[in-house]
Amino acid sequence: MTSHPVTGADGRPPGAQPPDGVADGHPPGTQPPDGVADGHPPGTQTPDGGAGRRPRSQVGRACLMAAAAAVAAAAAAGGLRALLGPHHGGLPVVGRVIPAAQRPAAPPLSGTTLTGQPLNIASWRGHVVVINFWGSWCVPCRAEAPVLRRVATDARPLGVRFAGIDIREEPAAGLAFERHYHMPYPSISDPGDLISARFGVAAPVATPSTYILDAHGRIAWAWFGATAYNQLELAVTQAAQPQAPARSRAPATFKAT
Repeated sequence: MTSHPVTGADGRPPGAQPPDGVADGHPPGTQPPDGVADGHPPGTQTPDGGAGRRPRSQVGRACLMAAAAAVAAAAAAGGLRALLGPHHGGLPVVGRVIPAAQRPAAPPLSGTTLTGQPLNIASWRGHVVVINFWGSWCVPCRAEAPVLRRVATDARPLGVRFAGIDIREEPAAGLAFERHYHMPYPSISDPGDLISARFGVAAPVATPSTYILDAHGRIAWAWFGATAYNQLELAVTQAAQPQAPARSRAPATFKAT
């Protein structure tokens, strides 16, 4: 009977080491065949404990990244209200008009518009004001722009004012976006995204985010994510209703275009 030498899985006697510079079975300066990063064809895995097994830390990071992607998708699809519930920070409700007695005061909002003009939202006191945080880099903002343009035009007879806050980009990019979508209202340039911090615990948690301020400068409504026409139109109409006496007056409405 012929005896055979005992060898390991790599063809070398037990305890033997590869020659100097040949750590993975390939001479120095050479690479494994295309698609074979660890000696295994694409789509295959090494046995448990093999050299190609992904460390647990990498697996954990991959799971976290997948979960984050799922959260982002949910937020883009329906705003963050579904994730935050009906409350957010200092706001009693999100996605519904806040009762007048519970409305927190909005912070001072002012700056230079994309066209270089000063704008102080306090000068619009007495009007309902819609504030939208956006950026040309934001994909949902592009889909939302026609909605905002339409509501801003339709709500003009009610005296409702609109203003945007263009964040995290230089004015030239925001101005190109504004002109492309024919936005009928000004936007304050805020490259450092500093204005949102003024809202404190009620600060935006997504881009885009929209606030409606009542005639007294209080936050009457908020939404974190892209808005739809019917949603924003209803909120604007309700926020524009006279506070008192409301029963003796016809409800304010505007004609959709």
